Amino acid sequence: MQTVLETLFFKHNLQLVALAALICALSSFAGMSLLNHARRASGSIRTAWLAVAAVSVGFGIWSTHFVAMLAFSVGMPTGYELVTTVGSLLIAISLVGSGFLWAAIGTRRADAALGGAIAGIGIAAMHYVGMSALRIGGEIDWSGSLVSASLILGISLGALALYVGLYGTSVRWRLAGAGIMTLAICSMHFTGMGAAGLENCYPVVTASDATPENLSIGVAVSSILILVAALGAVFLDIREQRRTALEGNRMRGLADAAVEGLVVCDAQTIVTVNSSFLDLVGRKGDDLAGQSLSRFFNLATCVAITARPGVSVEADMTIDGGKTIPVEVIMRRVDFGGREHNAIAVRDLSARRIAEQHIRFLAHHDALTGLPNRASFNRDLDSEIAHATRHDQTFAVLCLDLDRFKEVNDLFGHPVGDLLLQRVSRALQKALNDDCVAARLGGDEFAVIIPNIGAPERAGRIAEDILDGFRAANNESPESAAIAASIGIAIFPDNAVDAQHLMTHADTALYRAKHDGRGIYRYFEAEMGAKVRERRLLENDLRHAISRNQLRLVYQPQIDIKSGDVSGFEALVRWEHPEKGAIPPSDFIPIAEESGLILQIGEWVMRQACADAATWANPLSIAVNVSAVQMQNAGLSMMIMQTLSQTGLSPARLEIEITETALIRDMNRALHTLRQIKALGVRVAMDDFGTGYSSLANLRAFSFDKIKIDGSFIKSVDSNEQSAAIVRAVLGLGAGLNLPVVAEGIERIEELNFLRDETCAEAQGFLLSRPAEIETFAEITSGTTRRLPCAERDRADVKLAS
Repeated sequence: MQTVLETLFFKHNLQLVALAALICALSSFAGMSLLNHARRASGSIRTAWLAVAAVSVGFGIWSTHFVAMLAFSVGMPTGYELVTTVGSLLIAISLVGSGFLWAAIGTRRADAALGGAIAGIGIAAMHYVGMSALRIGGEIDWSGSLVSASLILGISLGALALYVGLYGTSVRWRLAGAGIMTLAICSMHFTGMGAAGLENCYPVVTASDATPENLSIGVAVSSILILVAALGAVFLDIREQRRTALEGNRMRGLADAAVEGLVVCDAQTIVTVNSSFLDLVGRKGDDLAGQSLSRFFNLATCVAITARPGVSVEADMTIDGGKTIPVEVIMRRVDFGGREHNAIAVRDLSARRIAEQHIRFLAHHDALTGLPNRASFNRDLDSEIAHATRHDQTFAVLCLDLDRFKEVNDLFGHPVGDLLLQRVSRALQKALNDDCVAARLGGDEFAVIIPNIGAPERAGRIAEDILDGFRAANNESPESAAIAASIGIAIFPDNAVDAQHLMTHADTALYRAKHDGRGIYRYFEAEMGAKVRERRLLENDLRHAISRNQLRLVYQPQIDIKSGDVSGFEALVRWEHPEKGAIPPSDFIPIAEESGLILQIGEWVMRQACADAATWANPLSIAVNVSAVQMQNAGLSMMIMQTLSQTGLSPARLEIEITETALIRDMNRALHTLRQIKALGVRVAMDDFGTGYSSLANLRAFSFDKIKIDGSFIKSVDSNEQSAAIVRAVLGLGAGLNLPVVAEGIERIEELNFLRDETCAEAQGFLLSRPAEIETFAEITSGTTRRLPCAERDRADVKLAS
């Protein structure tokens, strides 16, 4: 140890030693940095960085040795053999590079230590080969112990240096490893120099041929520049990698933010994908790099994608589990990593395909029931006609219409009506064979095609099966609204040979089924057609009757039997058809009720009657009939209130007449509406009393203001004991309930005399006065007189009180 220290402090130029130490420290730190950088690289890039590390560190170690040798004072002029000196540099580069290579490719920490040991061998080999390049005479007397010590120090500290320097990626570990490597180089060098005994050596070069010490400055500067350049290259590369990584992360963030899946491929090999693509194929991590694009698409699709940049291709993509999903793929050429790659955007079409299927379904099916719609049914009907014509077959068309479906919607609401339609659909499909076609044409209308029926009777049996199916559905869900339907049947080719006439005839038969009692089926018969057409033409004309001013009001007076005075008028609507003349109310009122036109007509009658009555100087009452359909309309009371307000008629002068049918349909709703009307001050009379099913119960349920006996009981009341008994009973009931009773339909004087004798309050009928325009009764409405004209009284042939 003393020899080594004496050699260091007394035989070396300490300034050059310091310079050598600086070079050694820089080379050691450069070595650790370059080696760490090379370990993070791969492929040819790793090899390149290892070569840079080997050259930089090997040259740095050699420069340390050379500068230190120039700093060593031998005591005589010395020189260096060029070939051997260059050989020592190559030894340093090759062995240090081998050690770094082993440390870089190793996977264990022991591999780093072994690589450091190889580098230590390289340091020692470079030192002793460099010593052999010294040009002096004689033989160097080597100390074996110090030579061994120098080798042990170089190898062990070199191993420790890489073991520590490669432990982590932080600068702290690299600095520690660089310090140990510096110690390894310096300790090995100075121990080796201490091992060299030069006492028996003599000079062989002159002072002028000796290697100048100034050369060490040039070598040092060159070495430092090389090391600084290497470290600068590392710094720039790291900076570029960070910038690239940052840019890559930003691009990946943008790629991952994309809804579509993105795949970057080198030809057909996947380089990278975004998270949307991983989600699309059911992968959790980015483990697709290096896989072939054919893993997800068949060969034809791969060729189509890459052969047509910018053109979208729809294909099936295989995902995890072997499933396929429909996708839209489009490829573009992009610069990725400095090379041209294929960037492929993949869009999942599953939702769009489902939507398209749903749209196609809705285009041909009813959204509520799932049955074919009218358009689809018409196509099927045309196809069935063509098929039956070619094969000389017979088939049937059934038209179904739900009975009183509007009342279900009005009473329970449209959601209940929708549920009823769905139940009808299920029951209909359950009752039919697979070869039959059922469709919902709209609203509560359904239709069925029964192919190849053979005999027409089979269509009737199937219609009965359908009705039985509806009854069974009602039994299964007794708490739900009941299904009731009527069916009309038309036969091809017996009834018609084209779709339009087949449907028209089936609809005509359906109308007959409803007219004959509902809940049944009827075949089309030729004589049905004329009546149905006439009725439908009448309905069509009735729709325009108000706007064309074809409706008018006539008034029939109501007479106080005791005094003979006119107590009021009943307003009656008449229809003057421009071509058919006067249409009886018994003909057009049922049509208006079935079609719903009664709401429009009833409102017109109410407003016109109130407007007329408001102009009378004599404040007589005005009675207006309200149909059962109007009673189910929740806006009836509001319409009456608005009418009274607009016309200025006193509510006490208005009297509405309802039949018992209006109560039977929906007692609770009707009573609620009647209470609202009566709250306005309007009087309510029960019309056609005695013709319903629960007259007494109706009288108890609501406090009517008047009872009107139906004309059927008045007819022949003077000669028919049964009619007389019924009338007397009604009159007695009215007296007991303190309700005035009005007898209508009086046509004979004997009927009037009977009523007067039985203390009936009021009467009206043809005997007293026929309905007429209000102008006919101008003297009464003006207040000039309170009685009918003399001609009308004479017709009655009865003495009325003055």
